[in-house]
Amino acid sequence: MERHDRSSIESLAAEIMPRLSPDGGAFETAEIGRDGPDLSPSAISARIGRSEETLRRAVEMDMAAADPALTRQVLVNGREGLELIAGQRDRTRAPMAAVAAALEVIVRTDGSRPSFLVREDAPDFATSPAGGWADLFADPLREAEVRTALAAVGRIDITHPLMPYAGTGWLVAPDVIVTNRHVAQLFVAFPEGEAPRLRTELDPRFDFGHEFAGRDSADARPLRELLFCGARAIPPVGIDHGCLDLAVFRLAAPVPETRRPLALAEGRRVALPQTQVFVAGYPARPDPASLGTVSETDRVLRLLFDKLWGFKRLAPGEITPSTLGGRTLNHDASTLGGNSGSLVMGLDSLPFVTGLHYGGSWGGDRTNWAHVLGAVLDEPGLPGLPHTTLAGLCAAEGIARRAF
Repeated sequence: MERHDRSSIESLAAEIMPRLSPDGGAFETAEIGRDGPDLSPSAISARIGRSEETLRRAVEMDMAAADPALTRQVLVNGREGLELIAGQRDRTRAPMAAVAAALEVIVRTDGSRPSFLVREDAPDFATSPAGGWADLFADPLREAEVRTALAAVGRIDITHPLMPYAGTGWLVAPDVIVTNRHVAQLFVAFPEGEAPRLRTELDPRFDFGHEFAGRDSADARPLRELLFCGARAIPPVGIDHGCLDLAVFRLAAPVPETRRPLALAEGRRVALPQTQVFVAGYPARPDPASLGTVSETDRVLRLLFDKLWGFKRLAPGEITPSTLGGRTLNHDASTLGGNSGSLVMGLDSLPFVTGLHYGGSWGGDRTNWAHVLGAVLDEPGLPGLPHTTLAGLCAAEGIARRAF
């Protein structure tokens, strides 16, 4: 048995307790009440039972998803973790890292950070543990705006034997999309001293479809021209937060008027910690090599909740505190590699786009990063392109902006 010191238990409790709501089905922003979440033995048993049922359903959907014995061990570790932070024990059979990871599963299966598949421009709340998020998104005041946002999100496809798509993008004008510069680098050549050029042999194109059990393709358009991008190349390994990881492309033809371009949000309020947001994009299969750096419990999380790769998803979460300055926000929505270029949109600033997701870190200190669009409007881009700043592009293309 592993005996744990009081400071480690208190640290774990401080991280997990705010995410355990009294009704057992909410998310991190839920009010936990004057006395905190109910961690009585009966409440712990009920929570473990809900998680067990969720994991069982996930495994039944895809019998190759995970080892049932491993999922049982997750539940054992999770129960002991709940008892640990409830003060009912001071030791567990598993080390603290495994206990903490198992608690993440328990919170996740209660709907803390789901990842909903999208069909016909609407999230399907039956495809991930919804917790209290379903009610928020089904609010009539939000539902139409969320659908408008999802209809503007598409996948950047390329013709490549090992890589069917490069990332995610979203519509800001009838024939203009936004994505990451590091996504653009997969299908744009940037020869030194020369103008960038599309690699036409890769046939880059934008498609609003790729829905699981939904539309395979919708209003697809070839990419025609790079209009603006960050001035510095994005490194292939690691993340340089000083780079402007943003690129804007013109499509070969405008999309139908039924797809409304999205506008940009500005101001401090849109990027404050604890602001509820969602990310919309196309999570990709994770690099198998990266799985070697995470726990077995994290492996279960990936396999059970993100095993349908390359399909349009909506993932809710919160903005979290950041030490990177005002041009970058942190968020904790569930994302993977193909989410590069996804929009980040606040639930209280619909239908304006708060940020552009550009990366994340998997593991114990899991976090994601996005540019605050209102803070990068005047950053100079790569010379020689049609626009020198994002603000100039917005003015020329009629892209709306609103201060909050």
